[in-house]
Amino acid sequence: MSSVFKRPDYYDRQKAIAHLRDFARFWTQERIQQWRDDNIKNQEKQYAQQFWSDLLSSFGIIPERISLFERNAERTSTGRNGYIDFFMSGIAIGEAKSLGENLDAAEDQLFDYLDSISQNEYPKYGMVSDFERIRIIRLDGSEPKVELLTRDIADYYDSFVFLIGKESVSRQEQEEASIVAADLMAELYTSFLGDDTDIPVGEDAPKDAEEEDERVQQTSILMTRLLFLLYGDDAGLWPADLFYRWVEQETTSSSLGPQLNQLFQVLNTPPARRSHRMSDLMAQFPYVNGGIFKDSLDAEFFTEESREALLDACRFQWNRISVAIFGAMFQLVKSKEARRAAGEHYTSEKNILKTLEPLFLSEFREEADRLIRNKSTSLKDFDNFLNNLSTHVFCDPACGGGNFLNLTYAKLREIETDVLVEKRNRGGEFTASLDISIDQRLSINQFYGFEINWWAAKIAETAMFLVDHQANLRLAQALGDAPNRLPIEIAAHIIHDNALRLDWKKAIPEPKGKTYIFGNPPFLGDHTRTAEQLADLQHAWGSSVQLSRLDFVTGWHAKALDYYKNRTGEFAYVTTNSITQGDQTSRLFDPIFKAGWVIKFAHRTFEWDSEAPGKAAVHCVIIGFTRNQQVKPRLWDYEHPKGNAIERKVKTGINAYLVDGANVLVRKQGMPISKNLPPVQYGSKPTDDGNFIISKEEYVNLQNDPIISKYLRPYIGSAELLRGTERWCLWLVELDPADVAKSPELKSRIDAVKKFRSESKAKSTQEYPYHHLFRQFGIHDQGRFIGIPEVSSSRRKYLPVAYFDEKVIISNKVYGAPDDGGLLFAIASSSMFITWMKTVGGRLKSDISFSSTVTWNNFPLPLLRDSDRQKIIAAGQKVLEARALQPNVSLASQYDPRAMKRELHNAHKELDKVVDVAVFGAKQRCTTDKQRLEILFRHYLELMQRQG
Repeated sequence: MSSVFKRPDYYDRQKAIAHLRDFARFWTQERIQQWRDDNIKNQEKQYAQQFWSDLLSSFGIIPERISLFERNAERTSTGRNGYIDFFMSGIAIGEAKSLGENLDAAEDQLFDYLDSISQNEYPKYGMVSDFERIRIIRLDGSEPKVELLTRDIADYYDSFVFLIGKESVSRQEQEEASIVAADLMAELYTSFLGDDTDIPVGEDAPKDAEEEDERVQQTSILMTRLLFLLYGDDAGLWPADLFYRWVEQETTSSSLGPQLNQLFQVLNTPPARRSHRMSDLMAQFPYVNGGIFKDSLDAEFFTEESREALLDACRFQWNRISVAIFGAMFQLVKSKEARRAAGEHYTSEKNILKTLEPLFLSEFREEADRLIRNKSTSLKDFDNFLNNLSTHVFCDPACGGGNFLNLTYAKLREIETDVLVEKRNRGGEFTASLDISIDQRLSINQFYGFEINWWAAKIAETAMFLVDHQANLRLAQALGDAPNRLPIEIAAHIIHDNALRLDWKKAIPEPKGKTYIFGNPPFLGDHTRTAEQLADLQHAWGSSVQLSRLDFVTGWHAKALDYYKNRTGEFAYVTTNSITQGDQTSRLFDPIFKAGWVIKFAHRTFEWDSEAPGKAAVHCVIIGFTRNQQVKPRLWDYEHPKGNAIERKVKTGINAYLVDGANVLVRKQGMPISKNLPPVQYGSKPTDDGNFIISKEEYVNLQNDPIISKYLRPYIGSAELLRGTERWCLWLVELDPADVAKSPELKSRIDAVKKFRSESKAKSTQEYPYHHLFRQFGIHDQGRFIGIPEVSSSRRKYLPVAYFDEKVIISNKVYGAPDDGGLLFAIASSSMFITWMKTVGGRLKSDISFSSTVTWNNFPLPLLRDSDRQKIIAAGQKVLEARALQPNVSLASQYDPRAMKRELHNAHKELDKVVDVAVFGAKQRCTTDKQRLEILFRHYLELMQRQG
């Protein structure tokens, strides 16, 4: 739709922001203050038009030229005619109310008018205001509402750019378009190879083209070329719909395959060397170069169905896609499961920016805005900024389809374009006449990607050119001119290789500026990596780090450390949250910190959707590193893994556990560092294929067996401890051999265990001679003891600890320690302990995991006076008494944070007060994890220093 209002000759971000500041100053400091001083009421009737008019004027829109106000409309709720305060056809509708009135009511009235607006004029956005506040509503509900104070409007500039058509396609629309585009390509792919074709993607994909079935390989290359042609039709690489018209007018299903190969040759041939006998349509295609159409392919045999699938793809508007999202999704078309998922999982731009913005994008944006805002900035200052931007290199060493690289380049080009616009405005006619290709400095040849999968690497190469062209279109929209990239003479450096074997310093020539390394390396834990991947990890780390239980992703940290030994820059990765928990944290971060790196920013645990089909969402962290010791670190937290990021103030610094505190590394300890804590013991592990474990149903029969009943013991694992369910086990430590001969049931179970263990891969298990015993023994027959679940939900405020008598056998999912007095129960039930466990312990997904060597043995419990010991024990007893008020309710239910009883909650608060104040020296009961962690790490350092 053509615009009916005037926009500035050059789009100018900073001038608009300055106008918005003036708008805010006038309306809040003068107009609204005057209303209050003069007690003026019902301002909407007299001032609404001026308010909206002034807002539009801030963006160079001249509302006097068109009829924007007081449009007649019918209210759906009443059927009566009313007046829309503010209406821009196809763009926005607005409603103003008097000062202090309810914006929800204004929003309801706005929606009341929508049914009377025709589809071709239907707006995308609604705005309501009481002059002091403004609310922006995306009418299709695809984006959250934005509400702001009018005085702060300049800070919300980006939320209003829809008024000038700068964001005619929203992020949500781009993402939706990308999903549709991927589905179209999947249909095209299956029209060639059939719907049953199913090739692994992600880590399981063929690494080299030679490993791929030749037919699949040829089709994959064809698909990449068709993507380029489809995008070029809508993005101005040649006359609009040229490829579509060529397919529709000059081909048939039988001729399309050979004719496509002819077209590929034309696209790879300079005009001077082309045949003069080609059709007019084919002759209009430009020389592309760049290797995209270089290699010859066998002609694809099209059917009517596959030709129609190509025409369907041609009819789609490809300039609406997000290249960053589509490129990642495109590589999944080979997988049958991924095709059926229809775009269910993809990495959003929002998540990618969590890495890129705090690493470098925000700094470049802030510097650009500072130069643009400063009236004294010279043309030379702008040139220095542009030149500096061109000196850095950007590398994703696990780039996949290139989404991180695509988005990085797109955002940096946006910043560069804003600077170029301001430079043109400052320079007048002289700079306006200069060749923009000289001024535009940032280049895709500053970008490097390493990718082990050949198909993903091919997509990344193509996607980088497409995102470069998108950026040039935006530059042309802003300045009326942009560089012409055809024929392709520069390209991103996408290297198809194993990043952990590749020499990064040879792959990336040393730049004049910094090297920024970032990305989302593979998520593989200690138990899921292959022997080949373990060898790759060993090669990356060398002999400097013990690899046991070290995640595969840490190999990328090792390679970054090696690369930066004699180079400058910063790096950040999205990784599994396990690298900040448990034993591996110290082994990973110790070499990082010793090399002079500190944490520049971090996102604590959140959920990251896997792009691979059938893979669950991963609980991730993002950590950025710098060697700038004066950096002001930034930390984001999440109330829930699926929630929104909340930035926290950092007082001391971010340590390896992603908390604001002393930079300590908690290492495995064989014994507790606190003299007040006895060791805890791992529970008993049967390794029996279930033959020694007795269910509740089996117990009903076996308890009456005169032989077996002698050996039955309650058997408690995490599930039984938390949910109150019942199991038993055969505990045969004091087995009478004569009983085996008398009981076929007992003999059968022991023989089954013997057979199961003999087939074990572990030699020690095969050779274990006592087939009637559990394979590993924990605490038993030592009097009353506490049981601590190995895993507990991170949502719980307290760790559900239980008491058991000496006849209970705990499984290897529970830890135990004798506790006749009650001290251990109280300590383990405190907020201080679960905060420590959540921070230094391991995780199973987002659940917290208890460890004797890391969590318990490192808990910095200070020396206790007898009087304090008794206070703690008494407070712990109150917790037990509160639990006893619900005798038939499981611990899982009692400790559900949504339903915890007041008596139990109050008992824990009193316990926390005693532990926080009497034990750890706080002035009063701590109210946040941050307060507790500052205390805990301080005591930990003191205890470790005493031990030398």
